[in-house]
Amino acid sequence: MRDVATQQKMRVKIDHDAELAYVRFTDEPVVRTVEIDEAINLDLDRFGVVIGIEFLDLDADIPFQRLVTEFHVRREHIEFLRMLRPNMTTSMKLNRGPEAAGSGARIAIPC
Repeated sequence: MRDVATQQKMRVKIDHDAELAYVRFTDEPVVRTVEIDEAINLDLDRFGVVIGIEFLDLDADIPFQRLVTEFHVRREHIEFLRMLRPNMTTSMKLNRGPEAAGSGARIAIPC
């Protein structure tokens, strides 16, 4: 039997025109949003676990150290974010090629 968490898909939505991206780890409802800097917001579930990250600037570096030390982010979600580093713009060019840089690009990766 597989763990329910491993059956979920983590999703990334990127809007290059608006320079925004959203990484969603689970389908749990968002209870609270925390601004960690002017470019990144974290969505938390009822237990304070990070279930989504909003990037208000595609060139913002992913703050791995802060995510690990200050917030409850699951290990598999950190590993998923490491595939996107150092930022969303670079990740889309490396992982999908320049054609993926269009507005509304989406990727869904099973965990």
